[in-house]
Amino acid sequence: MNLKAILDGARMIRNYRTSFKPRKDGRITRLWLEKPVLRTGSFEPGAGIIVSVLPNCVHIRMAKVLESASHIIHKKKGEPILDICNAEIDKVLGVGIKIDIIVKPGEIYIYKEMSFEMTLMGEKPQFCSDNLRKYRVISLFAGSGGMTAGFTATESCTSVFGVEIDTPENNPYSYEQKGKEPEYRAWAIETFLLNNPNTLMYWGDLRCVSNCYIPAADIVAISAPCVDYSNLGLRMEGLVEHFVQHIVRIVLASGARAIFIENVPNFYKSRTYTLLKSMLLSVFPCWFMENIDSYDYGTIDHRERGYAVAFQKRCSFEFPSKVKTAKSRRRKVKDYLDELVDRDWRDIENSTIGSFLGSHNTRFAHTGFTSDKNKRLLVSVNDQEVSCITKGYGKIQSSQSYLIHSNGQKWSKFTPNEIMKMLEYPEWFEVPDDVSDTRLYELLGNSVNVRVVEAIASCIVCGLMEIDIREQVEAYEVDHSIPVEVNQNGQLGFLL
Repeated sequence: MNLKAILDGARMIRNYRTSFKPRKDGRITRLWLEKPVLRTGSFEPGAGIIVSVLPNCVHIRMAKVLESASHIIHKKKGEPILDICNAEIDKVLGVGIKIDIIVKPGEIYIYKEMSFEMTLMGEKPQFCSDNLRKYRVISLFAGSGGMTAGFTATESCTSVFGVEIDTPENNPYSYEQKGKEPEYRAWAIETFLLNNPNTLMYWGDLRCVSNCYIPAADIVAISAPCVDYSNLGLRMEGLVEHFVQHIVRIVLASGARAIFIENVPNFYKSRTYTLLKSMLLSVFPCWFMENIDSYDYGTIDHRERGYAVAFQKRCSFEFPSKVKTAKSRRRKVKDYLDELVDRDWRDIENSTIGSFLGSHNTRFAHTGFTSDKNKRLLVSVNDQEVSCITKGYGKIQSSQSYLIHSNGQKWSKFTPNEIMKMLEYPEWFEVPDDVSDTRLYELLGNSVNVRVVEAIASCIVCGLMEIDIREQVEAYEVDHSIPVEVNQNGQLGFLL
């Protein structure tokens, strides 16, 4: 694909993520060209066009007078629209893939999004579709992809490798009861791949990942199981410690230059974190750690987590500052709701929530997990705070938040879509069509607040760029230094 020739005379570059149309046998890529794109290329409603699918791109041009058109530009409200779905386009582009649309007079080229070197200096970026040159991210304990979405949402990072086991055995909190047969598909794997289709996914035990599978990367993001350390977990001993040497091995094998760690605050007081840091300290001497409540970053949920970042080389990294949004300008619960009328409202009286407000407070006061401790158990549409959403949300727990009806007598769960919005997932993030709400609550409860991760990821990118720019400048100064000598008269002379 001759990019120089394609860009010659271009008038618009449109970039977006492809959607799909359902088919009996699955989904197929939908290529949708809006009127601004077509108007820029001088394509009029009713005009005949030739659509050619090439190995690396889709080419659209105006049909000549004696040619038979393969497609016709549609007309909607007087404006041109083009909506195409076929198997050939699906093979070249794919569903949920970001694409570049190059618009020229009477001609359009469409191909997968071009990436670029983040820190090239003194020359134009080198474009390359096959070998992405954004900062490359490996996700360990990748889950359904919320953490990874925080990095890719910066538009400066691309996901290249993910590791996730996604089996009932890795979820003892839900499946520890003997004799319980879990009905469990690999929803985390499916969700991750749905949103990161070009990522190499290792589905299995992190301890078994061979070094030959590990691609080169700039950043390794780690969100190890928190059940050992969470106050809501089982406090099992030794679940994470035996992963440490393999985390270190993967980090070193990838050649990464930065590390990102997310976990509950107690994790950073553990032997696990101390051991992990000490093993990597000689290679990653620059460490930063901070506890952050997502609410302090302008979100509606309270999700306190610890975050650690490490670099191989010095840079002026700092965690993002807390936002200072006035309470009057903060978003309310109603801003996240899908609807109010057709919700699954339940009576508080004689329900689990009713129990939490009554006898449960006395019986379980010693645990600290009661509605007396959680003042956000029931929230109204005008409230501006909700409690941390965990994987047990669907089971109704006293530590969570639920919506109260305006009459004060009924309550409702938040829907998975509402929780995704509260956790600041990007609009393009998808979940499988056939996943149940129960599993979605688990996936989201095990996830992260994406806004916090994205904010920190942006600071990591700036740190890496600072290092890269400094090294490029130093290399340039060495390569372009002018050799001189002092002659017998004490004068400087150039060596040619």
